[in-house]
Amino acid sequence: MNLWELIHSAVLSLRTHKLRVFLTMIGIIIGISSVVIILSIGEGLKAQVNESTSDVGANTITVNFEPSDLNSTTVDTPFEHKDFQSLKNVDGVESVAKSSSGLEGLVGVIENATFFDKQSYLMINNYDKSSNIVAGRGITQEDNDFKHYVVVLSKDHAKELFGEEINKGIGKGIKIKDEFFEVVGIENGSSGLLSMQYDYVPKFAKKLLEDDVSISSIDVKIKQGFDSDSVFKEVKKELNVLHPDVKGSYTKGDPKAVSKAFEKIISGITIFIAVVSGISLFVGGIGVMNIMYVSVTERRREIGIRRAIGAKPSTILLQFLIESIFITGIGGIVGIVMGYLISLISGAFLPFKPVVTIGILIGASITSITVGIIFGIIPAYRAANLDPIKAIYK
Repeated sequence: MNLWELIHSAVLSLRTHKLRVFLTMIGIIIGISSVVIILSIGEGLKAQVNESTSDVGANTITVNFEPSDLNSTTVDTPFEHKDFQSLKNVDGVESVAKSSSGLEGLVGVIENATFFDKQSYLMINNYDKSSNIVAGRGITQEDNDFKHYVVVLSKDHAKELFGEEINKGIGKGIKIKDEFFEVVGIENGSSGLLSMQYDYVPKFAKKLLEDDVSISSIDVKIKQGFDSDSVFKEVKKELNVLHPDVKGSYTKGDPKAVSKAFEKIISGITIFIAVVSGISLFVGGIGVMNIMYVSVTERRREIGIRRAIGAKPSTILLQFLIESIFITGIGGIVGIVMGYLISLISGAFLPFKPVVTIGILIGASITSITVGIIFGIIPAYRAANLDPIKAIYK
């Protein structure tokens, strides 16, 4: 039999036992889809970290502060916004800003909001026009242009402030920091295990709130032609002049290195979780091995007759191996499609978009085929080595 005939024979055999084959595929489908989902979430998180540092150029250094007393329970950095103008005057410095390296930007600004005796911790982020407004309206460009102190609350935070009848909160004023914000809308928010309940204010207001947050480190962009070490020394000198009584020292960091470190950590965690999720693939593989053993037992007479009329053991082995690969291959395709669709849907409930790369799809495909080979080879070998006489008459 040539390869096409073997494939045709495998398809006919699988069609004969559709339900049994489908039930066997379930473990493969769940395993492959789980791995695709986990890996896509990991890739999406890495992409978000890269995006948060995309504005930090190659000629940028991060200035950190290390206190002399490392045993202190609280560490207050000396950096202030008024330092930025002085540092801009340092020779070789192009611009200065609050550091945006690492995971900053994933969560936003966390602030306490009060409404009479009720309070809620808000997670304030940039307004997304695709947000699901369930009451009132969203943030408009006019709100930002005319400096309107308005806020769109997530449904959960609105309940904490106004009770179950959240619609009554529209038009009410809540206090955030030292300013009163009018509640103009309620947003549905996301749900599930990884739900993120975001609240929104105009860009100008978010910037004001960010400016009040303590500065842990600063990014210094260096002009072309200047050495980063030399500029850092001058920046340190200027900071020592601005804060002469500070007990500690200033160190230089690389935002890109921080981003890469986060990526390595995320990759390690993602791979570990994917391996754990892949246990279901092992279980599915055992199911494939079991059904192939059953198939060999049921078709002993067929195998004996084929051997008796001249079929080689290698041909019998290849036929059963193709059947095993078909089961895991089709299950893998379904699992990939399911994992891809779930990843797309989950992007609506996560603070970042899962990314399904070509590498993930190819890896999942190869894995499903490999499972078919590993767990199908032993039953196929057994079928190929059956004694023709015993197989026919037993």
